Amino acid sequence: MLPGKTLVWVCVLALGMGLVIPGDQPDVSAPPVLAGGPLRVGVIVLAPADRFVRQLALVDPGTGDTIPLTDSEYGIEDFAVDSGGRRIAYTRSDSDGTADIWLLDLDSQQTRPVTNCVNAICHAPAWNPDGSLIAYQRDDYNAGPGTGLGPGRTWIVDLENLHTELLFLDAHSLGEQPVWSPDGRRIAVFDPGAQAVRVIDLVTGRDDLFTGAQGLTGHFSPDGSKLVIAVLVRGLLGPEFYTHLEMIDFQTGERTRISGAEDAPVDDVGGVWSPDGSKLLIARRYLDERYTPGRQIVLLDMTAGETESLVVDAAYTHSALSWDAAGTRIVYQRTALDSPEALPEVWTLDLVTGEQTLVVENALLPAWVS
Repeated sequence: MLPGKTLVWVCVLALGMGLVIPGDQPDVSAPPVLAGGPLRVGVIVLAPADRFVRQLALVDPGTGDTIPLTDSEYGIEDFAVDSGGRRIAYTRSDSDGTADIWLLDLDSQQTRPVTNCVNAICHAPAWNPDGSLIAYQRDDYNAGPGTGLGPGRTWIVDLENLHTELLFLDAHSLGEQPVWSPDGRRIAVFDPGAQAVRVIDLVTGRDDLFTGAQGLTGHFSPDGSKLVIAVLVRGLLGPEFYTHLEMIDFQTGERTRISGAEDAPVDDVGGVWSPDGSKLLIARRYLDERYTPGRQIVLLDMTAGETESLVVDAAYTHSALSWDAAGTRIVYQRTALDSPEALPEVWTLDLVTGEQTLVVENALLPAWVS
């Protein structure tokens, strides 16, 4: 049961949506491991990027050695690593066009399904801090033939008993791309109907909407007291819109600009907090004489308010930024801009030495495990 809320667990099997029976075994075999046992620190990716069907793989950032983690016939769509860095929740596509959330334990090599989403796509998993619950987005297929998917709603599954419930008691409330705060108190989602980020406080039940959002949910600070979101602004380039970052402070109620004034010549996304909460990684495109066609990686010191360019290469655009647990290395995705057929690459940057290292080519969405 979620803290501070009086909710009724919903057995979705009774509703015709279906839950897996505890003990059901997946139809994939245990993946291989590197000689010497499981890799303790590595980078998870989706690969190959140029195929419609992609799998999870674990890459040693030092050697490039790769461990295939899944072998799903219809592929993996997305994933999330738990706070301990040893379990992965991932979205596995099914033969009928649906998708479910599965779990992978990196130490035991065991996998298991935790949803059985009949006539729906369940994806975008997000762990709570203690790893006992997962929030995810469920998109149900509309009843009429050829009408496609309906809007997404956020559900929560308890990993001990596989009971599920809607995040919002009002079944009409929308919520996509859930993000759980590191202190476990809040869940943020993007509400496409309101075009806003919606944050629910699981202790008090307070439900806030933050309008102007660009379409992404955002990133919580390590203590869970702040949230950085991307907002659409217009002012520098006439009628054209671009993206700035704003910070919401739940303790003070203040909403402040991080990217600068509305006419600041930057187009920002990201805002990924360092483990100690002192810095933000930003994927930035300057709109003045420093202009580059793609986004470059910038580090913002939250105390001093100063920025430092970490990775600048005008031939590439950079995305999918992620810190390691120590806060001394980042992993990111880059794609060349000179060809529409260019494939993404995964790189690391050592913030102490400044060394950049190619981890793997033709891969997407890197994330650290430890």
